[in-house]
Amino acid sequence: MSRRAAAPSRFPYVTLLRQVLGEPLVHFALLGSLLCGAWGLWRPSPVERIVIPKDLVAARQAALTRRDGRPPSDSLLQAALQDDVDGEVLFREAVRRRLGEGDIIVRRRLIQKMEYLAEALQPRPVPSDAVLREWLAQHEARYRLPARVALRQVFVSRDRHPRDLQAVAESLRGLLVARSSEPEVAARTLGDPHPLGMDLALHSQSELVQLFSAELAEAAFRLAEGQWSMPLPSAHGLHLIWVTARQPGQLPPLAQLIERLRLDVEESQQVQRRRQALDALRRRYQVVIERAER
Repeated sequence: MSRRAAAPSRFPYVTLLRQVLGEPLVHFALLGSLLCGAWGLWRPSPVERIVIPKDLVAARQAALTRRDGRPPSDSLLQAALQDDVDGEVLFREAVRRRLGEGDIIVRRRLIQKMEYLAEALQPRPVPSDAVLREWLAQHEARYRLPARVALRQVFVSRDRHPRDLQAVAESLRGLLVARSSEPEVAARTLGDPHPLGMDLALHSQSELVQLFSAELAEAAFRLAEGQWSMPLPSAHGLHLIWVTARQPGQLPPLAQLIERLRLDVEESQQVQRRRQALDALRRRYQVVIERAER
């Protein structure tokens, strides 16, 4: 009597799985995967290298020398560098843990640094002389030197004449007007000493305001030549002034302005360079703006 043929398995994938698991090569692959996983879990973390640059070491050494009056010992220098090492360790660990994410102050600082770096990487063409001349023509008032006057003064000190300051000044003016033909001689023999002396070199109106007062500065530029002014106040007393020279406002030669013009032109192009840098960076990203709920 013939044997009945073996019936096919109702779960063929089970049979296939048994055959695969019975292969030695599969055993070897599984064992290798387990070993790799165990090594990844228990292997020691790689040691990162922290290098303290020699410039920083020299700076710490110089600071200790200034403090103690002698070069520091190796142990003292090493102790002083521990703060720098600790700071670098903490910084790296903070970066590793992404502690800066979500911090608005850190975010702003990084944006500022990246903005500066992106702009610095943009090419900076040196402005030509033609560009500088055009810029100067468009902004001439910015570079024009102000008008200046040189003065001779007779000073009446508030400290020396606390009670009759105005009267003394008006009396001196009368004497000066009477001797207007020789203003230098008259000025030398009258009045009180002043820290700036009798004769003042060319000064602009804003400079005279700082030295004396706004009233004196304004009067100096209105005063006609060959006349003594009325008594003009300052913080220390009254002044009688005589204009000895005038210099009208003028534009310096281009050679004297070349460096300033170049800096101003480059500064004016800074916004354009920043925009170009940002546009180049934005091409790396796809920007999606979500619609806000109303």
